[in-house]
Amino acid sequence: MKETETNLPIFDHDKDGIQSAVRFRFPKDANSILSLFDWELVSLFLSFLKEKNEAGGFFSKRDTNEILDRHILESVFHIYRIHKEIGSFNKMKVGDAGTGPGIPGFFFRCLIESERPKVVLLDSQRRKLSHTESFAKENGIDGVEFQFSRAEDWKTNWDLGVSRGFVPYPWSAEVLSRCIVKDGYYVPFIGKDEFNAKIERKILSDSGFKVEKTIFLSELEFLGMRHIKFLKKAGSTRQGIPRAWKLLEKESKEFYGKDRIHQ
Repeated sequence: MKETETNLPIFDHDKDGIQSAVRFRFPKDANSILSLFDWELVSLFLSFLKEKNEAGGFFSKRDTNEILDRHILESVFHIYRIHKEIGSFNKMKVGDAGTGPGIPGFFFRCLIESERPKVVLLDSQRRKLSHTESFAKENGIDGVEFQFSRAEDWKTNWDLGVSRGFVPYPWSAEVLSRCIVKDGYYVPFIGKDEFNAKIERKILSDSGFKVEKTIFLSELEFLGMRHIKFLKKAGSTRQGIPRAWKLLEKESKEFYGKDRIHQ
């Protein structure tokens, strides 16, 4: 939360406390959000994140004290806004790239059953995500696939892809260009909208994406600037795309490198 916020109410991390936090943070949208998620599962996942935080190295010291706002409520609101735009996820396969311990991807599994997609959590490192895989097995949570591989080396069939704290945008669209089906969507969670328009157009064109809509999330201003882009997979990925990881990393760092919303 912003440093200017003081004397805020403290919410318990059980299902009732989390729902109270939703009402406090998102008063206009609260009823719609509350009807969309399984809050017992949200609470169970939050308890897991806190319990395994040190072992898994999930969060920074600052974020450890703000897990509810910075990770739970932020993820839930993003998913709610995506759902509001494209409708039910029920028959979809949704992938989260660079998911870490499953944020935001696991929250798609926390949707009510009638809205729940097949969920794929993708990360190249096992340290964080392996704990979530064990958590799911121990609690009999099905419908989640765990993949430990690099996104740029992968080709799959996601109807919707998301990312948060992943490769900086717009390079993230190139990395996932062979993961999204034709007419599917990639929706990156982004902080400031300060991208070089020429570079963005070139990368999206080569990757077969077009920007269908950009939505600024003023409701999350208590965390800083947030917005999402709806990128539709409208064309084919150009040959040679995605490029080698070292080239993408060098190019992204040269320009922005800090558009990840938690840097």
